[in-house]
Amino acid sequence: MTINTVEVINGSAGNIGPPGPAGPSYNGTSTTPFVISVGSKTFIVNPPDLAYQVGSRVRFSSAALPVDDWMEGVITSFGSGVMFANIDLISPTRDTYTHSDWNLTATGNPGEKGVNGAQGVAGRPGNVIWTGTVPPTPTAPASPVQGDWYLQTGANSYMWGPYSGTAWPASGTLLNPGPAGPTGPTGATGPAGATGPQGAQGLPGPTGAQGPQGNLGPPGPQGAGYGGYSTTSVATGIGTVVLTLNASGYAYVVGSRVRAVSNSTGEWMEGEVTAYSGTSLTFVSDLVSGSGTHSDWNISLSGERGQIGPAGPAGAGSGDMLRANNLSDVLSVPTARNNLGLAAVASSGSYNDLTGKPAPATQRSVTAGPIAPTGTDEIINVNINTGSPICNLPAAATRNGRALFIKDTGGQFSAHNLTVYGSGSEKIDGLSPIVLNTNYQFVRLYPYNDGVNTGWAMW
Repeated sequence: MTINTVEVINGSAGNIGPPGPAGPSYNGTSTTPFVISVGSKTFIVNPPDLAYQVGSRVRFSSAALPVDDWMEGVITSFGSGVMFANIDLISPTRDTYTHSDWNLTATGNPGEKGVNGAQGVAGRPGNVIWTGTVPPTPTAPASPVQGDWYLQTGANSYMWGPYSGTAWPASGTLLNPGPAGPTGPTGATGPAGATGPQGAQGLPGPTGAQGPQGNLGPPGPQGAGYGGYSTTSVATGIGTVVLTLNASGYAYVVGSRVRAVSNSTGEWMEGEVTAYSGTSLTFVSDLVSGSGTHSDWNISLSGERGQIGPAGPAGAGSGDMLRANNLSDVLSVPTARNNLGLAAVASSGSYNDLTGKPAPATQRSVTAGPIAPTGTDEIINVNINTGSPICNLPAAATRNGRALFIKDTGGQFSAHNLTVYGSGSEKIDGLSPIVLNTNYQFVRLYPYNDGVNTGWAMW
């Protein structure tokens, strides 16, 4: 058999994959109040995960007058929304007010100074622009510029200046000496004396206007960001976790705290990074939510765990039982067993043979709101996938100290928040209402039953 021709049939192109996650932005805001001036400053910025790095240059512009009121400088430290910047360039048209409406933008280094232009016609002497009743200091008045003068008023007036750009002169010139005394009689003319030394040179005139600002330099390269995605199959739990990320070059370092969140269920685990190289990220998980095995992990930075509060003081009073006595302090074992609701063990030793054993907690599944707990409800399993449901708690006194447990069993609280209200003026740990807005979240509510407190407590 002879083959004369071969026809190649190409397959159709595959579907385009979903776009990758957006990288961190340089555009942010800050409401930290500052007067526009040079020097080191600390800003609280939002969002906290901007793409700036140490050494980047950033401009802070007032949202009210961004063209006239701005300052910029080099970032010396940045993390968790706290940015330290050394401000070295300020707007020549700035005002002297405090601003708290900053917009952040990345900027390049200042351009080199341009060639001096032809000298203009000499202007008239400048006026004093600062006035006060006390001598000037490095911080008062605020934000002087090169060549400024300062008039000190009071019983005696002094002129201080010009400002050198870093400090005022050590002393000022007295402007109002006392009145001249009466003229004495003219004495005989003596011989001409030797010519005295030349007097001190007068104060220099004010500095001329500053030349136009040079062109801005090109923007610096974008720094490494945070984020990432991993399809490594790992069970949610405590211990060492090794994930292979979708790409390399992220900004994680050993000692950073990260959180891995399942994209499908919201279960997460977090801990401190112990190794990061290429696409391999290793951290020691010490805090988790859930226990399932997943392969759709979104990675992000996480804050440090809060400190555990101090233990409460030990109780006191006559009749207290001691741990070392192993319940030998009990005066009547049968009475104590009866008061605790304990049963006598049958001869078989089987739990089913126990008499008087406590009944299991009463559970109820709820799929629609509003939720009204009954007198027998102990556990309410919520799976509401529409609207924004509410739960109205009964009066705490009607529960006789019986706790109530509310759990999101359907993973719906993120999209359909559950709002829990106390009865009437009753509060829940001082709040009413409280909002449950995290998938698979739960809350334990205990009604106060001590005769003093009212409402509910969260445990």
